[in-house]
Amino acid sequence: MSRGIYIIGTDTEVGKTVVSAGLMHLLIKNNIRAAYFKPVASGEVEVEGRPTPADAAFVQAVSGFAEDIQDVTPFSFSDEVAPHLAARLAQRPIDQQRIVEALDALKKKYEVIIGEAAGGLAVPLDDDGFFMQYDLIRSLDFSCLLVARAGLGTINHTLLTLRAARGAGLRVKGIVVNGSGGSLLEQDNIAMIQKLGGLDDVFVLPAITPFCTAPPSALHRAYENAFNIEKLLSLMDPL
Repeated sequence: MSRGIYIIGTDTEVGKTVVSAGLMHLLIKNNIRAAYFKPVASGEVEVEGRPTPADAAFVQAVSGFAEDIQDVTPFSFSDEVAPHLAARLAQRPIDQQRIVEALDALKKKYEVIIGEAAGGLAVPLDDDGFFMQYDLIRSLDFSCLLVARAGLGTINHTLLTLRAARGAGLRVKGIVVNGSGGSLLEQDNIAMIQKLGGLDDVFVLPAITPFCTAPPSALHRAYENAFNIEKLLSLMDPL
């Protein structure tokens, strides 16, 4: 049986893909059959002449993971806008059943699935708001790892997202504070998030600027120092 965890964030561009790539690197390095799964993504790049979800391309470059993009990201849109708008512009509604089928295909081949959300948590996946991102995550039965920024304002954003996630019935198992430079402010933010969030497992990724152009070796060192593979596996629930 596969197990997995879904990477959610306090906002867009908070570092969910950076964390996903790091987890994939660690799992593959430890000979664990792991797959990356981002069912909905906005924004594409060209890879070998083909449009490819930008986040999936980054994860592949960092971790070496390669799989049929139709299963990794069944709903990939070229316009880098909110998912419901991207789907409308492409005239391709996001279909939950197709997402389930893509996940099932990965579960047949891999021990661990690293899922990633599109943007923040309260993101609509349709034009009516009847299909929200937290609805999708809950229906897929993933536990979650919340990615937050390190700087000023992150206590508020993180605690609000935790409350929203728990209110939506999601199981948040830990927090990743991304981009810490080790300042007094950031250290206090981390301590307060851990204390008020009620979570024992808080991981810290250092500031590496910019992540998208940093050499893989620098990224690998940061991931390996921040995460313990056994602890990460213990946070994952069966799917």
